[in-house]
Amino acid sequence: MDDPPPGRTTETAESRQRWGWSGHGEGAKVEKDAVGLFLDDVAYAFADISVSALPAILAVYMLGDIRPFGARTATLVAWLTMVVVAAVIRGGWVTPLGSDVPGWVTLAPSLVLLRFLYFNAALALAGYGGAAISGELALPLESVGFAFVVGVLSAALFPRLAEDVSRRLADS
Repeated sequence: MDDPPPGRTTETAESRQRWGWSGHGEGAKVEKDAVGLFLDDVAYAFADISVSALPAILAVYMLGDIRPFGARTATLVAWLTMVVVAAVIRGGWVTPLGSDVPGWVTLAPSLVLLRFLYFNAALALAGYGGAAISGELALPLESVGFAFVVGVLSAALFPRLAEDVSRRLADS
């Protein structure tokens, strides 16, 4: 494949190698099986999304209601869904929506603000939108479904958005 689009990395989607640690203070690229690849990608996606979205996560968990299907539950469902979807995109098992390029988003400094705004907005929408569906409309299980859909779509669309933002930043 040619060079990946700006803001995207395809190396992990096209390779079975990931960085490993030998336990002797040295790291190296090692070949991993499918389970090892998935676990590595889940750990990466969890860190990527969780660090960026920490303000929304804390706000919902500190200020949210404690109903079984309230904002906390909806946020948790969306958060974990986003992590799994990002992991399968990073590993190359699926391609993101709106793009035929496999792989996740680079950790470029120019995309830090985008990550912060995007992931916090997605989790706030899922959490408080799910709470509104559960509370005001009295549809508790639908709130979980709403959070799941928000999680899938937000993670699946993020690589394309990051690609577009990186192109605009490169052009300016």
